[in-house]
Amino acid sequence: MIFVSSALWEARKEECRRAARQLLEETFVSKPADIDVVALAFKAGRLTIEKDGLTGADGRLVADGKNGGRIRVKSSLGPARFRFTVAHEIGHCRLHAGGFIERSDSGKTFGIWNDASEEAEANTFAGELLLPKNLFVPRIEGKTPSISLIAKIADDFQTSCLATAVQYINYTNEAVALVVSLGWDIEWSKKAREFWPTVKSGRVSKDSAAGERLAGISSDSGKMVLTPAYAWLAGYDTKSEKDINEDSLYLDYYDRTVTLLWWDDYEE
Repeated sequence: MIFVSSALWEARKEECRRAARQLLEETFVSKPADIDVVALAFKAGRLTIEKDGLTGADGRLVADGKNGGRIRVKSSLGPARFRFTVAHEIGHCRLHAGGFIERSDSGKTFGIWNDASEEAEANTFAGELLLPKNLFVPRIEGKTPSISLIAKIADDFQTSCLATAVQYINYTNEAVALVVSLGWDIEWSKKAREFWPTVKSGRVSKDSAAGERLAGISSDSGKMVLTPAYAWLAGYDTKSEKDINEDSLYLDYYDRTVTLLWWDDYEE
């Protein structure tokens, strides 16, 4: 992992998004159906796609800057996972190939979004390539935050729920935050501009909807439910009567839980 300041990392991610938008402009994309990852791969670096019995990885890129190359993708992947895998490898080619490049990536790789790393950069590129701002924002404006909204957009664009959730946090005007947990451990969180409290690090609270699922008390929340603010946010203790809206879903491909937190007309 590369250690950089938060401001520099945010600037670098915006560079990755701009690179993705430039590639889309070169291929005249105007609607989700126009986002053809096979055509984009060839345009990005004369890359051809092979679906085969790849083992030990979901995607593999082998290319050089002069003669193109190929992206191998595990044949068992569904359409959304296939598209994101290809888009991620295109990201490596566009962002990181100064000459010959060889990369192998898996589900664990595709879960890296918040580290200052080349894998997070490729994911950021892929998210913007498959869910570009100009097509994404109109689909969330005026809509109530929920994972079902995110899942509907993911279906429309044929991409992963996690990538769509990250784009949602990037572009929404709602007071929301995204939390990604591995078992009981909170791996990372990301806040939208309007979400001001600090999301806790450490362990998932047993008093949250995500915690109840982990404890076997309930299943995925299935919608926004009220959760004690102290379960997720710093600055609140167990005596606080303040609640926050939570929607949590387990993603088996990543073996992780994604949680969407929302202040609905928050007033202190």
